[in-house]
Order: sequence, then C-alpha cells, then structure tokens
Amino acid sequence: MKRILILVFFTSVFALWQSAACAQTAASWIERGESLEQHKVYDEAVKAYTKAIELDPGAAKAYLKRGTARFAAKKTNCTEALDDLSEAIRLAPRNAEAYYQRGIVNYYLINNEQGRRDMEAAAALGHAGAREWLEKADKQGAVSADTAILSTPAIAVVHFDHNSADITASYRALLAETVKRMGDTSSSIMVSGHADSTGTNEYNRNLSMNRAAAVKEYLVEHGGVSSERITVRAYGEEMPIASNDTDEGRASNRRVEISKD
Repeated sequence: MKRILILVFFTSVFALWQSAACAQTAASWIERGESLEQHKVYDEAVKAYTKAIELDPGAAKAYLKRGTARFAAKKTNCTEALDDLSEAIRLAPRNAEAYYQRGIVNYYLINNEQGRRDMEAAAALGHAGAREWLEKADKQGAVSADTAILSTPAIAVVHFDHNSADITASYRALLAETVKRMGDTSSSIMVSGHADSTGTNEYNRNLSMNRAAAVKEYLVEHGGVSSERITVRAYGEEMPIASNDTDEGRASNRRVEISKD
C-alpha cells in the first residue's frame, strides 16, 4: 500500500510539472528572455526567444528580441540577427523598433544605404532614436553601430575573435555578399588588417597581417577574385576605431577592412 501511495504521489508531481511546462506561452518565454537581457545573459535570452518562436512562429516580437539579443551577445552573429530582424519586419511591417535595430546591424556591416533606409523607415514610424541617429548622420557623415560616426570608406569589415585570424561562418557569408557588391572586376582592392592593443606592437602587427592575409585568401579561393587585384596592409593597433579600454571597443578594433584602392 505504501508503495502504491508513493507511486501515486510521484505520478501526480510529474503530471503537475508536465502541466506547468505545457502552460508556458510564447509571451511568458519572451518575458523570461527580457529578464535575462536585463542581466546581460544574452545567450540564454536567445534560447528563451527561440522557445517563444517554437510556440508561436508568427510572434514578431520574439524575432525582434532574438535578433537584438544575438547581436548583443556577439557581433559575429550579425547575419543571424539580420535574418531575425527582417522576419520581424515581414510579420509586423510597422514595427519601428525592428527597422531601427536592423539599421544598426546594417551600419555595423557597412551596408550604409540599407542602414539609412531602415533608419528613415523607423523615423517615419515615430522612432525617436532613429530620428536622432539620422540627425547625427547628416551632421557628421555615415554612422557606425559602435561609435555613431563611421568614417571608413570600407566596402565591408570583418571582425575577429581575440588572438585569432580565423574567419567565422557569419563573416564568410558577408564576404560572399561583398564579392557580389564589388562588381567591377578590374578595380584594385585594399585589404587592411587591424588589432586591439592587447599584446606588443610587433605581435599585433603580425596578427593584423595574418588577419588580412586570411581575408585575401578567402576572396581569392572562394570569391574568385584575382590575387593581383588585392593589396594587403597591416596596421596592428595603430588605427583603432573604438576605445581599447572596453571589451566591446577591443572587439571593434579586431578587424579587417576591405575597400577599393
């Protein structure tokens, strides 16, 4: 009899747990994700928003929040972030925040024309941040996601992990798009490598050269770009675009810029 009672007890507990799990809604997962974001636990927030999307594939807010969380978690998630934000816009075409966030990612990827269109769409829908962004852009030139001012004429920028010259999957996709955008097969291309201030000057210069060489190799082997068209330069830590005092700033400085020479 005692065994039967124990079995009934555990069966009841399991049923209650299962019922509670099933009671989770897309909205509750979004709330959980937002709470995790407030504590800057972005990877877990992405998982929560993914759960929300699984429960409700039409939840535009879940795509919007997952896109912004992915980009906040790691800048190399930019391609996935763009996909999420574009889906949020498809599902909710008048969502000003979705256009604004997609504009930020596009500017980060040096997709300046699309970035501006996104900001203009957000501003037209009443987004105050987008209006301020456009005002700064008009006064000071194109805008960067990290510093609000983008002065580089680069066609594309590839960022790297700390102490690495490996091109991540998301940036391979970016390079494929870059080859398409370059168009003119006769123009010369400049590939400039950069590093953050961690390490010695000599080490950082060598690392920046390795990064630039990796991008050149990828353009030649996978993009069909003639090696003779590409000039490689290494600047080490000499040309930062953000402060080296923060993790985010150092991440921005670990880069290779691609431009027409």
